[in-house]
Amino acid sequence: MDAAADSEKYLEQSSLRFTSTELGAFHRFHAYNWDADDQFQAGLHTITQAQATEPSFSELLKMKQYYFSTRMNTRINLDDYLAWRKHLEQPSDDPNVDIFRRFDEYDFDNDRKFQQGLPSIVGQLIKDGKSTLDKAALQKEMTKAKAFYFARFIELFDFAAYLEWKDMAKAQTGPACPYAHLWQNKGKGSGIELPEDAEKFLTTTLPVSTGALKIHVHSPATMNVWTSTRLAKMSQAIAPVADDTAITSVFWTANTGTSSQDTRDSESQIASKDEKWFTGGIVTSGSTEVVTSTQNPATGKELLRQYYSLVDQMSELRLKHQKPIVAVVDGMVSLSAAYLAFGSGAQCVITENATLSFTPLASIEPTPNEVTNPFAGLYLLGRIQAKAIIDSEARLLAKGVGTYLAFCPDYMLRGPDLRKLGLADFFVSSSKKKDIEEATLSVAGCPPPHTTQAIRMTLNAEIVYPGPAKIDVWRPEIQECFGDAESLKEVVSNLTKYDNNWSKSIRAYIAALEPVYAKLLFEAVKRASQLSSFQECARLEYRLVQRYQEYLATGSKDETGNDLDAFFEPIESEEADLFNFPFSDWIQQHGKQDEFNSATEAAQSRDNGHVAVPSDHPNIPGVDFTDPEAAKACPFLSAKAKREQEASSTVVPTDHPKIPGVDFSDPEAIKACPFLSAKAKKEQEAPSTLVPADHPNIPGVDFSDPEAVKACPFLSAKAKRKEQEASSAAVAVPADHPKIPGVDFSNPEAAKACPFLAAQNAS
Repeated sequence: MDAAADSEKYLEQSSLRFTSTELGAFHRFHAYNWDADDQFQAGLHTITQAQATEPSFSELLKMKQYYFSTRMNTRINLDDYLAWRKHLEQPSDDPNVDIFRRFDEYDFDNDRKFQQGLPSIVGQLIKDGKSTLDKAALQKEMTKAKAFYFARFIELFDFAAYLEWKDMAKAQTGPACPYAHLWQNKGKGSGIELPEDAEKFLTTTLPVSTGALKIHVHSPATMNVWTSTRLAKMSQAIAPVADDTAITSVFWTANTGTSSQDTRDSESQIASKDEKWFTGGIVTSGSTEVVTSTQNPATGKELLRQYYSLVDQMSELRLKHQKPIVAVVDGMVSLSAAYLAFGSGAQCVITENATLSFTPLASIEPTPNEVTNPFAGLYLLGRIQAKAIIDSEARLLAKGVGTYLAFCPDYMLRGPDLRKLGLADFFVSSSKKKDIEEATLSVAGCPPPHTTQAIRMTLNAEIVYPGPAKIDVWRPEIQECFGDAESLKEVVSNLTKYDNNWSKSIRAYIAALEPVYAKLLFEAVKRASQLSSFQECARLEYRLVQRYQEYLATGSKDETGNDLDAFFEPIESEEADLFNFPFSDWIQQHGKQDEFNSATEAAQSRDNGHVAVPSDHPNIPGVDFTDPEAAKACPFLSAKAKREQEASSTVVPTDHPKIPGVDFSDPEAIKACPFLSAKAKKEQEAPSTLVPADHPNIPGVDFSDPEAVKACPFLSAKAKRKEQEASSAAVAVPADHPKIPGVDFSNPEAAKACPFLAAQNAS
């Protein structure tokens, strides 16, 4: 529709008295693409840079008016323009508008016929070389596909007129601020998170026609840890994907919980808090308490076999069946389950909440009952080490970075590092999780072998820059200390060249490790980098775990550590079945055996007299410290139990200040605190004073304190009356005696004033 046609339309409206020339100018001014005018944007930037605040709508409009009149030689009367613009917002009598709105509101996601035809459309885009479209271009192509379908099968309409109508509507509702795209494009958030369900753990949703199987894990209260049953449930969920032609891929998300930052006071300082868990790891028990001091070797072996089998099953979907898995990692990942997120061959989408560490973190408590695997993450370290060797000439990664990560203490990898190291494929804001889901599911109907490329095309349109990688800061030092080192001893020697905290912390960490384990880990990373598949690395990891545990149990320590080859010898009888765990048979027998129920298991542990043993308590072969008798014999546990028993009667106020390293549930700490000790003394000495529920609260005044009661005329009078009542004989008041507001007839004085009660007492 050109300006002249617009003018004719507007002239028909009796409510506006503008000439055709004015209407044409208004339309050109209104539809002008200000964002694409570099000269205007440069001038606007110069003006706004000198201001403390962003320009208001009227200020911006005046800037545009001045520019339009001087550069375009077209005068715009702002008052008249605003009147014309207000008229545009009135309901249109154009019958096409109703059709356009019906098209906008049509539910294409649940139209089976449209979903069946969508794969061919996406496949054609890929064949045409449009797999790297930006978000706007991709949305335009999808809109064209929907319009073609709608016009042919639902309702005929003019698509060109629809696009013009959308542009006009967008111009009317667009923000006045030229920088609004920086703060307004927030995304649709996490979508509808399923409620906590420890019994169910995960929910699956099949595609309407062809497309992705949706898997949503929703047990944030348990940190989304993986028990034997939960691993089996995941295997069951993805088992049909391999042979079902209607399922082209898997889309996996998790409810990672709510961060305290989500509800923080807007005036408080913004701080990074790691509170969300994508997975807390692989655990032997659902209990939140450590109920055994040592892990059953058979249980550990079975869990590792289940874990490796599931990861291999997920990898096979991509490699053998060409059906990708998209995992949206929006939280912390425990190293014991890291392959599920980063090593399963999934197209890994991470947010700012995603973290991983290859060494223990002082700020994060260990997951209770986590499977014993001192070589967890070896496959990832090997991949990183190999990538660094390939990329060393391009200076993307420092040579030896895999070994560095294995021995760098308290190093938490976040978005920029995870992308740099190749562990994650895409980075998005957590506020865009719902957008990612909708975009991925919309193209997932594209059949193999084009499914992966179609999904990557969509995800590439959503990614954002995560920021600079922290690991780049120490690139030269990592290269020099770890790059060409042939032994751990050589690494330590190289580190001594640097007299800084970075070097000292790594040397201290290495020195604190068990010597043979440290040498094994160094050699294991080197060997893992030379292996090409997950199965090869998993076998290496498994045999090292078993050999090292046997070494610790037997105590046959190799002091020299020169001959470590025996640790790397295959355990053929066990490794042969490492990737074919019979999940279906197992879940029929054990499906309800180890469901996560921390409250029940903890109660059973207490009922059976078991003692909760701290995870850092030293292990003594042959001694079970969960046995009450063994706990009594241990001075540490017996003293702890005594303190807990004594402290159980002491309640620490919620507003009491916290002092690092001081446990105020300890009676000794309470005695040392003047506030708590004085309060405990007053509570012990003071008579019990019952304060009415409707008594007014006065900030800073505790009416359970006898001194405060004396100072209150109401409570002191009440206390005095109680004393008098106690000294007088109790008066029995009949149940049918009339009640008079404000008069207590159990009071002897009130009873005397009542002729009925006085006569009763006299008799």
